[in-house]
Amino acid sequence: MNADMMMRPLRVVVMGSLMSLLCLASMGRAGTSDWLILPEEAAMAPAPEPKRGTLEIGREDISLGPIIEIVEPLNGGRGSMPIQVLIHFTPRAEPVDLASLKVTLVKFILIDITDRIRPYVTPDGIQVKEAKIPTGKHRVRIVVADKTGEFSMKEVSFEVL
Repeated sequence: MNADMMMRPLRVVVMGSLMSLLCLASMGRAGTSDWLILPEEAAMAPAPEPKRGTLEIGREDISLGPIIEIVEPLNGGRGSMPIQVLIHFTPRAEPVDLASLKVTLVKFILIDITDRIRPYVTPDGIQVKEAKIPTGKHRVRIVVADKTGEFSMKEVSFEVL
């Protein structure tokens, strides 16, 4: 198998992601207030799955700062829209620094959705009673730090039916 044939699938994924980005850019911010994840973002190419035995840097849970407890949606869970999002932050030694919060949709490229989540954030965590999230499989990464800068990261994968 030559190098050109091996690169074809990667080119298709990259072109699909670029087309999705162009679509997002042309949409502007109109209509984004209802969705936590936009339908166009949900349709983007997924992040590649790690191969067996490969350490995927950035995906492992890190817990030096506040404890991040994902209550809903369950990791690997399935539910229909609207879904409830319930995530608890528990400080270890220092208070949670909400300004450090970053929530990212993990696709072929990372999509920052923190600003859409921020209205639902309190020092205790994130609570959205009826989140508008499109159908499909989603992987979301939550990162938050305490006042000393110690951070924690957790990912959740779920499917909306």
